[in-house]
Amino acid sequence: MKQTRRLFSRVALVLVGALALVHNVAQAHADGHAQGAAERVVSIDGSITEIVYALGAQDQLVGVDTTSRFPEAATQLPDVGYMRRLSTEGILSLNPTLVIATQDAGPERVFEQLVDAGVSVQRIHNRYTLNGVLDKIDRVAAVLGKAEQGKQLQQRIRQQTDQALSRIPTPTPTATPPRTLFLLGAGDRGLMAAGQGTQAAAMMTLVKAENVVAHPGYKPLSPEGALTLSPEVVLAAHTGAGDHGPSPRLDQTLAMTPAQQNQRVHAVDVSLVLGFGPRIADAVNQLVDLLYPARVANAR
Repeated sequence: MKQTRRLFSRVALVLVGALALVHNVAQAHADGHAQGAAERVVSIDGSITEIVYALGAQDQLVGVDTTSRFPEAATQLPDVGYMRRLSTEGILSLNPTLVIATQDAGPERVFEQLVDAGVSVQRIHNRYTLNGVLDKIDRVAAVLGKAEQGKQLQQRIRQQTDQALSRIPTPTPTATPPRTLFLLGAGDRGLMAAGQGTQAAAMMTLVKAENVVAHPGYKPLSPEGALTLSPEVVLAAHTGAGDHGPSPRLDQTLAMTPAQQNQRVHAVDVSLVLGFGPRIADAVNQLVDLLYPARVANAR
């Protein structure tokens, strides 16, 4: 009887110890994610990747998506594909412990499968405003355990962006917001005009330009359509990867517009001006230079 009691006592002690060990491991795993201890991060969305680098956490990156074109070092990392056409296998092949992605990424089943595989997934909303950028920085910093660096980065970006926005002239009866057309796919893929509800429209609102396109989303642009829109300024986006905006097709489409006739068709880097990441002040400054040249000239 005594031997049986001793045996039960020993078993109980072993079980208690095992439970404590399991609890400690689980707690350490949870604390590790809360404190940014995840060492194998896949970043999906160019703005997220830029934030990771701006926070000094790039050593944790093991993979990015194809929209992650800045900084140059990010393009040397393994590429998991386009953010809207992800594959579970491609991401899992990098053995990530954490995936950070915006809500724009997909398909959703990929993220569900990643969670089922034991990968921590953090989804972050994209709001195309200055405050949206600051909120995104806050979220990424919290996930990576870089809260203090995040606060410093937020402060610097707000100050720089406010300064850039202060360069925009106040509209007057004789100086109205420039009528602006934003184009994507200015290479061999055809021209798509950015309408309402797009990132381009959000950026034009930020820099107080008038978007001449009223339709929602992106739609093909013909020479007749361009003439009807009659833009004063055209911003032709390029990817920074051998695609440099203005092309013979673009020239033909815009031939009769005020923008083309006054040499105000400009190539802009899509990852910069539509990224809504830590380089937002640089994007605003570039667009102010292009949209308000008289103001820039007078300031010199």
